[in-house]
Amino acid sequence: MWSLISPSELEQYLDENRSMVLVDLRDRASYQAGHIRGAVNIPYEEMPAYLYWLPRDTLIVLYCYHGPRSMLMARELADLGYMVVDVYGGLQSYRGKYME
Repeated sequence: MWSLISPSELEQYLDENRSMVLVDLRDRASYQAGHIRGAVNIPYEEMPAYLYWLPRDTLIVLYCYHGPRSMLMARELADLGYMVVDVYGGLQSYRGKYME
């Protein structure tokens, strides 16, 4: 199962130093231009190759630019048994203190 969280909920997770893997699904150039601190960059198209790396016992938090791709990936990962949340509105909606 997966769910949506708001950008403010993501900020709360980060403030609490919650155990999670934060994944930026955008392309490498977009990630380098700006991302959320602590996020690893795994472009959407490359995610299948990284499934071995994602822990099944830790929350996976996904975001893309504005939401659709991360929502699709959240559904796919949840179907595979991962604990997943998707940041509603993606990076376009997040303007918090963890931007780099």
